[in-house]
Amino acid sequence: TTREVGVSGVTIPEGEKVLLLYGSANRDDRRFDDPARFDLTRETKRHLAFGEGIHFCIGAPLARLQARVALRGLLDRMPNYRLGAPGEWLPAYNMRTLARLPVEPD
Repeated sequence: TTREVGVSGVTIPEGEKVLLLYGSANRDDRRFDDPARFDLTRETKRHLAFGEGIHFCIGAPLARLQARVALRGLLDRMPNYRLGAPGEWLPAYNMRTLARLPVEPD
């Protein structure tokens, strides 16, 4: 920082190094109801998963296609399913990643 600055009630002294992380970008409780709940029907409300504007991820269409193909293949093999136990998350400081999401035949 070039001068002392306040961010969300925290004072950052002059001369400190700051690292910007979008750790809660798609789980922001100011933008989403119950942000930590896994909800495929949630409205996106301009989420930041692939960036925005000139910083939008060039690989986003491929990632979406891969997800669509994988999910379609899974659902063709198991059309009636339900989530089992709650998902297990990997500990990480900069992103939220599922380690396991149990799915069971219904």
